[in-house]
Amino acid sequence: MGLDQLNNLWTAIFPLAVLLYYFFRKKYVTTTISSTLFWERSMRETKVSPYLKNLQQNALFYLQMAALLLFLFVLLKPYVAEENVVGEHSIFVIDTSASMGAMVDGVSLFERNKKKLLALAEEKEGEAISVITTGKEPSFLLREEKDLRLILGTIDQLELNYEHEHMDRAIEIVQSIAKTGGADVHIFTDYLDRSFFMENENGISWNVHNNDKPLTNIAIEKFGAVSSQNHTEAIVKLKNESAMKLEGTVLLKNELTGEQLASENVVVEGQSEELLSFKELPVMTVVSVKIEAEDDYLLDNEAIVLLGKESTEVIVDVQLHELVKKAFEAIGLAVTTGSTNELNLSRDQAMLVTNQTSFLDEGTEPILLIGRNDVPAEEVAGDIETVPNPLFTVASIEEVYVSELYPPFEGFTTLASINDRPFIQQSSRGDIVVLTDIDLTDWPLHPSFPLFFWSASELLTTDRELIGSFTPNERKAIVTGGVESLELFTLDDQYVTTFADGNSFVAPSKPGIYKLLDEGDENFLSVQLDAAEKTVADGKGYQLGSTQQKNQEEGKRLIGWLFLLPVLLLLVLEWEVQRRRGYPNS
Repeated sequence: MGLDQLNNLWTAIFPLAVLLYYFFRKKYVTTTISSTLFWERSMRETKVSPYLKNLQQNALFYLQMAALLLFLFVLLKPYVAEENVVGEHSIFVIDTSASMGAMVDGVSLFERNKKKLLALAEEKEGEAISVITTGKEPSFLLREEKDLRLILGTIDQLELNYEHEHMDRAIEIVQSIAKTGGADVHIFTDYLDRSFFMENENGISWNVHNNDKPLTNIAIEKFGAVSSQNHTEAIVKLKNESAMKLEGTVLLKNELTGEQLASENVVVEGQSEELLSFKELPVMTVVSVKIEAEDDYLLDNEAIVLLGKESTEVIVDVQLHELVKKAFEAIGLAVTTGSTNELNLSRDQAMLVTNQTSFLDEGTEPILLIGRNDVPAEEVAGDIETVPNPLFTVASIEEVYVSELYPPFEGFTTLASINDRPFIQQSSRGDIVVLTDIDLTDWPLHPSFPLFFWSASELLTTDRELIGSFTPNERKAIVTGGVESLELFTLDDQYVTTFADGNSFVAPSKPGIYKLLDEGDENFLSVQLDAAEKTVADGKGYQLGSTQQKNQEEGKRLIGWLFLLPVLLLLVLEWEVQRRRGYPNS
């Protein structure tokens, strides 16, 4: 046993003060004297009594001294030595991808792993625990936490995020935080191959908890649909990952109206694929397919297609500046340059970018017109002013300098102007017209240059009613009407969340069809599983690396609190002595 706060020894002056008080306090003795002649002699005998006589037969003194000394002992913080385990750090990596929703004996893999995590956390009570969830951006839920209640509560609240696990990224994070102090790492997933791990990683023990029970799964591997003016055609590709053949029924449905369009019974042999074709379907906006079969993984049994006008191919007129092509390439579109004849051939199959005004009157699809080839440009000066429009939601062009403008088109809507002269216009068909040449501006020097072409391509190649398809939790800017906020709902009008603008849009995690409310307009979007999440796997768990040895350190367990009750008891006894006897005078 030892004392942890020796600097509190100065408080010993308090019991010493009490002791001195009892030494020098006056002692009065009741004495019967028959004559005043003996008074002086009696007083002399009293004065020559030793100081220690003041302490004799004085219960209050002993009680006070015992309480003070005991309290002084508590202030010195006595402790007993004990051995503590130090340096142990456990990291839990939890796979929250869609494939963890597969069922085993009526319970999902995710729920089974949560139960294992809770039990493991209780076993490691007192150790530092970190919790990481998987995804494109792995999340640190806890970092070296020792509060067991907080750890258990965090694990209990875990949910699937349906995003592909990207386990390599989670492992990289674990390696970065464990390379110095080491760690005991536990990974909970359906299957993770040994090849993910490096050799000879000192101090890191990898414990991989795989699903060791084979699963039955048939999935809609691919689903595509094409809509023409009169009908829709759809193709469905099924894949049976099981060793046994599976039977099921494929159902096609108009997702917006709920109308069932077609159904077909199918038998898929084990470890094989099946291709189905559906023709002469009615024209629609959103079509879904579902296979009803007895398997363990249901999330990959459905798929959705948005049947909108969407194209990723752009043909740029050879007469335009080379930077126009570069801008489209920068935003990830497939870009080619073409002559007038090539533009005519691809008029309704790709987005056209040209300066030839004749294309405004040809074809059925809107184009992007940059400059004019039929009239000369005129000098202009002034600042650019824009009106609220989705074209400028992402790209702000107020700081662009323009030296010359072409004459405007009559009947077109002006979206941007310079000194009251139209700069950017839009036709009733949807054509976007930029009334200048790129070499007459400093636009390519501004960040808005490629962003403007991205906004233009979104407006020209995508139906305004359809926003597009996303993977779970995908971050992507979308073209909006410039409202202050966007509200997201499910197809049955259940509120999901609100976004400040199109730049902050993040797709929901759960697959399905959603509605985005933008300036009163309902725009549809779909969330679909990543292709890698349409498969399940199984395998035995394993352990790699050496477990970090637990270092022993001499710790201190404080025991001063054990003496607080005796101190309180002594104070009560002092009070009782004073109540019964008062202060002694003999």
